[in-house]
Amino acid sequence: MDSKGKNIVDFGEARKNLKKKKKADQRSTKEQQAAENRVKFGRTKAEKNRAKQSKDRENQLHEATKLEPTSPPSSQDPTE
Repeated sequence: MDSKGKNIVDFGEARKNLKKKKKADQRSTKEQQAAENRVKFGRTKAEKNRAKQSKDRENQLHEATKLEPTSPPSSQDPTE
């Protein structure tokens, strides 16, 4: 029979479809994992900036209210 006959099966198209389906499944799996990671670990840039500004403000307030000793600490060495 020639290649135009009914008894010859073309598996090329089936392979292409299978490969496309496999890639689509992998893509959807990766996208689902990425979405889970964004929820679990992600913060937006605005949230990160807001947290940094808040931390900087707290550090400045802490440094501003820090008490400095007025006299040098006494020596703990009994031999002096």
